[in-house]
Amino acid sequence: MIKSSLDSLVAAQEIEVIWHSFELRPLNAPPMPPDQEQAYKERIAAAWPQTQRTAKEVFGVEMIHHRWGVKTRLAHEGAKFAEARGHGEAYHAAIYTAHFIEDRDIGDRQILAEIAAEVGLDRTEFEQALELGAYVSEVEQDIAQARAYGLSGVPASIIEQKYLVSGGQPLAALQDIIRQIKEKEGNGS
Repeated sequence: MIKSSLDSLVAAQEIEVIWHSFELRPLNAPPMPPDQEQAYKERIAAAWPQTQRTAKEVFGVEMIHHRWGVKTRLAHEGAKFAEARGHGEAYHAAIYTAHFIEDRDIGDRQILAEIAAEVGLDRTEFEQALELGAYVSEVEQDIAQARAYGLSGVPASIIEQKYLVSGGQPLAALQDIIRQIKEKEGNGS
């Protein structure tokens, strides 16, 4: 399982993590003009080695592959299904591994169903939930909330529903942020 600075923080302190959906490439987004798409891909490709190094060295997280333009809406709906059945953390870790390490297409229904089964979810129920759009409204609520916070990228953390922490943060930075918030909120224990 992926072990990040957030995982380490949760293990060290009494913190509840609630995952929220955010699409980098929204499902119904119009395609980029070819020249813009090419320039964007080139920027991502140029930055990718540094992204990998930082993820590994600072956060202890492997990022081997980066599949371009994956539509993640169904993966988010699957996450809501998994969370409702107590398998949210395992599902999120498996989705991360599938996307960044195994280079699997997490926008594909069949791959998502395989992942769901791998983490102990009933594959048929999972497939039916995606087919019926059982969690579409929850995902859309998350996306609306992200817009309300002004988020334009991930990772992002919102602490106590009012403190925004943008970008991935090393464990020491997260610990310091939590300490400062506790002091400000008057429960510095």
